[in-house]
Amino acid sequence: MNHPLSPVLVLLGPTCSGKSALALELATRLSGELISCDSMQVYRGLAIGTAQPTAEEQTRVPHHLVACLELFQPWNVNRFVPAVKKLASEISGRGHLPVVVGGTGLYARALCYDFQLLPSDANLAAELREASSTSEGCERLQAELSSAGPLPEDLRRNPRHLARAVEIYRLTGEAPWELHRRSERPLEGFRQFCLLPDFQVLKERIRRRTAAMVANGWIDECREALKHGLATAPTAWQALGYRDIAEYLAGHGPSSEGALTEVLANRTIQYARRQLTWFRHQHPGAVLLPINHYGAGTMAALADEVCQRWKEFC
Repeated sequence: MNHPLSPVLVLLGPTCSGKSALALELATRLSGELISCDSMQVYRGLAIGTAQPTAEEQTRVPHHLVACLELFQPWNVNRFVPAVKKLASEISGRGHLPVVVGGTGLYARALCYDFQLLPSDANLAAELREASSTSEGCERLQAELSSAGPLPEDLRRNPRHLARAVEIYRLTGEAPWELHRRSERPLEGFRQFCLLPDFQVLKERIRRRTAAMVANGWIDECREALKHGLATAPTAWQALGYRDIAEYLAGHGPSSEGALTEVLANRTIQYARRQLTWFRHQHPGAVLLPINHYGAGTMAALADEVCQRWKEFC
């Protein structure tokens, strides 16, 4: 990857940590344009469940890689990195600051640490996705991949990631975690900031936001997306929470909307825990921004700190 023509501000953090609000404030102060680093916000029709920026927020500051793909279109890190490189160059050319914001850890790490873009094969990928759709198939793929070394925990939990890892292993003869390990030094052009909220505080924020998302129509959004093929979408079907809602709509799983809301909140809390672990360990060189509470002036104070650090960087 070539270095950007000018610095790029990267703001990372777990879901519901306030990074979108902070990024909007930073872009306003620094004459920036926002680029989403969220693997699911790219899809149309998933605005509520993926917490896409509102129409009003998008009129305040230009946003990129938000609601720009149909549900059936694939999206992955190999598409994300070149797209961001192109956007960053265009934004810099307009005299604005590219601000990358999101919580998809692998995308952020590939972007900031010059990961090798790993090969893919559409036919092999389809074969492995089919194999990973059953517990027996997942066991076989795990056994195959374990010959390359101990499996990361994520590959035991996530069939999609497991299938992709086996695809890379078959195409390169090496485990993806070994290929990634070679890129530990961040690129000079990317200045990373990472929100690290207190986990107990974050859990309460997630519970409140999940309840609000359900009240604002998340279930109806899922119902409509299912009519448009969400359940057969290669990437969008992995969006957090939609499978649980689909099961609820089909008469399986939780027996009430309240019980479903609890399942969705717990699912999101588990995801946030994994994100926190990732960002603490996978982004050396990032400026860590601990948050112990979310008072009235929290985002303003954080924006002040980031802007001051940014001036020091530049």
